[in-house]
Amino acid sequence: MKQRIRRLDKNKPSRSLTKIIIIKVLPVIAFLVAGFLLVPYGSLYFQNNKVNAIQTKNEAVLFYKANCPHCQKVYPKIFWHNVLNFKNESKQIQTINVQNTNNKHYVAEFAIQATPTFMKTTNINQRLVSTNSQQINRFITGGH
Repeated sequence: MKQRIRRLDKNKPSRSLTKIIIIKVLPVIAFLVAGFLLVPYGSLYFQNNKVNAIQTKNEAVLFYKANCPHCQKVYPKIFWHNVLNFKNESKQIQTINVQNTNNKHYVAEFAIQATPTFMKTTNINQRLVSTNSQQINRFITGGH
């Protein structure tokens, strides 16, 4: 009888380790992955309460509307581009939600006709309206 109890005890730690992984570790991993995927979308809607000025140190500006499906496609890529280049302001892309009432003046000021519109900060006449990643990368890195 004692031998049988010992055998069960040897199996018990592996069961408890599996339970710990399933109950405690797996939800944390799921939460982190979900957060990683959803952070750009939260930023899309809640960022830019009021943008006071165009940041001329930035590479470009993205004018977008939070409810625009094309903007929703592009925004996460720009969000992660900015996260990866957070120490290098000259590679950042400023994002301005022109749907926000505080930022609507940019539509008239820069004659924004469609969103998403990318504009170079060094030359406001150099613009791109696109969701194509290759075109956006070429525009940002210097080509047009």
